[in-house]
Amino acid sequence: MNFLKVLFIVIFTVLFLIFVAQHAYYVKLNFLGITYEVPLFVLVLVSFAVGFLLPALYFLVKDIRQTAFTKSITRGISYLARGYPQKAEGELSKVSRRSEEIALILLKAIAERGKIYRGEEVDIKRDAGFVDAFLGLKLLRHRDYEKAKGYLLSALSKDSSNLLALKSLRDISFLEKDLEACIKHQESVLKLCEKWEKETQKRILSDILSYASENLPEQRKDLLEKALDLHRSFYSQAMWIKYMLEKEDVKEAKKQIEKAFTMGVHNQVLAILSQNEEHLTRIMDIIKEKEELINPDVLARIYIKLHLFTQLRPLMEKLSQPIKLMATAFESHREMDRSCGEMLQELYKPWVCSCGESYNNYLPMCEKCLTWGNITLRGV
Repeated sequence: MNFLKVLFIVIFTVLFLIFVAQHAYYVKLNFLGITYEVPLFVLVLVSFAVGFLLPALYFLVKDIRQTAFTKSITRGISYLARGYPQKAEGELSKVSRRSEEIALILLKAIAERGKIYRGEEVDIKRDAGFVDAFLGLKLLRHRDYEKAKGYLLSALSKDSSNLLALKSLRDISFLEKDLEACIKHQESVLKLCEKWEKETQKRILSDILSYASENLPEQRKDLLEKALDLHRSFYSQAMWIKYMLEKEDVKEAKKQIEKAFTMGVHNQVLAILSQNEEHLTRIMDIIKEKEELINPDVLARIYIKLHLFTQLRPLMEKLSQPIKLMATAFESHREMDRSCGEMLQELYKPWVCSCGESYNNYLPMCEKCLTWGNITLRGV
């Protein structure tokens, strides 16, 4: 190996001497009116040196800046990952104007400290809509709907396929009961979402359409048919059965209730239908026929609604404590007990979200935690 090195040096030296010998004659240079005589080989070497030196200096400066940029990002993310959002903010604020992706991480550091409104004042890059969508989502969580909507619409104007902005606008539209806008946003979400969440988004759209059917009566049938085609959830089935009963198509309603029993969602369907005495009366034969398959709490609430208090006695041992107390109060002949039963019935909320929030009626989205499809029937 040493021999090869020596050989290489000798060859290089010989070639260099040959080059010098061939270009040893002088050439005249005129610079600012002064004439110089310079060996040609020196001129050639200087030209090569300058040609390599200037790009080297340029890339050296660029590399130093890039290294500082990378270090700031690395330190910022490291601080954020280790639970130091204020330190992360200090590091990331140095470089957030150069990249909107970095600006987004900076905003996450600010949000970790609960200072999301400060994110509106930070001088950062906002060209692609990432920052606007993130601010909109955080302001939505703070229930500042007007500001959130402004940022989310700004994000969509920059990138119409921003899924985060579309989902957040869908949620705001639902909370504000602007259901036509909610449907429009969710249809866009369904088109753009990734394959793995298609079924989830279909279910959400189905539930929104079912919910909207009661608020948009002129489109009710079309909305419900579209909901059932998209996803046959217990809510879309219950709303279709309710519609059939209102249209006095009892045969179709009973057929759908049979399907609900087959699918194992009959308790949820009956809980939704139990709000209306007339509807329950029309399907009472199925309820009596399949009494053993129905959750005791759901069955008890149906009997209470229909004032069939004598039917409650065989169920007493199977009931949960709140429903048992309610049933006992209604079964009593004392006016005061019955009044207490009515108060308990108003206070008892059968639908509960995984976050702990409870509701009298089923909702597709929890208005507290803003999640879809997490509201379930107690005890089922």
